[in-house]
Amino acid sequence: MIMQTFIFKKVEPQEAQLMEQIHRLRFEVYCKECGFIKEEDYPKSTESDEYDNNAIHFAAIDPDGEIIGTIRMILADSIVLPLEKHCKDLTIAKKGVPRDSLAEISRLVISKKLRRRWDDGIYYGPQAEDKKGTDSEGNAFLRRAKPMAFGLYRELYRESKKRGITHWYALMEKSLWLLLRIHGLTFDVIGEEIDVYGPVKPYLGDIKKIEQEVQTRFPKFFDYFSDGNKQETYHDFTFKPAT
Repeated sequence: MIMQTFIFKKVEPQEAQLMEQIHRLRFEVYCKECGFIKEEDYPKSTESDEYDNNAIHFAAIDPDGEIIGTIRMILADSIVLPLEKHCKDLTIAKKGVPRDSLAEISRLVISKKLRRRWDDGIYYGPQAEDKKGTDSEGNAFLRRAKPMAFGLYRELYRESKKRGITHWYALMEKSLWLLLRIHGLTFDVIGEEIDVYGPVKPYLGDIKKIEQEVQTRFPKFFDYFSDGNKQETYHDFTFKPAT
């Protein structure tokens, strides 16, 4: 088995080269891999939109300095969030969550270089044959739990706590929702399925409830998310580069 060390970090606005990598990775996945966007509409081979300037971006970086995963958190402020734009009938009171406590998670993209099986999917969600196991302290996890999405969510979570964000909006595919739910990151569906880069549903995540769920069911996993003093790295002993 080969050990890889990934660095997870918030990308600062002045880190132009990293932002360029993020936009190129998004293009590779959304255009070349999934066919969600047309190549002729993106002559620079980068994908960006009007929300990027109002978002905080996070990246997973491999030992060669290449970004292999990314996610962003769009701050509500005074703008209309993508979920609010696409979903007109949400089953949540508009006044239920203050605008300055709300953010939307989007553009979770992971490089196909991390794939080991043809059916891994974009987020490497749980497969039918996956079995639940336990860690050294008896906490139940899927044996094939993929660390990449969780490393990115960890950085997003920490930044949310710093900023006083209490709730997350997200438009998610079922595979990602299942992957998060299995590990205690439970989001509630708040609307009907729509088509935004494929079929997705709108969800709302209450960070306080997510904390309670993860801490109760998976205390070691909660430690990984909440300990800001630990290194911003993750050692994956199961990763094997695609051939």
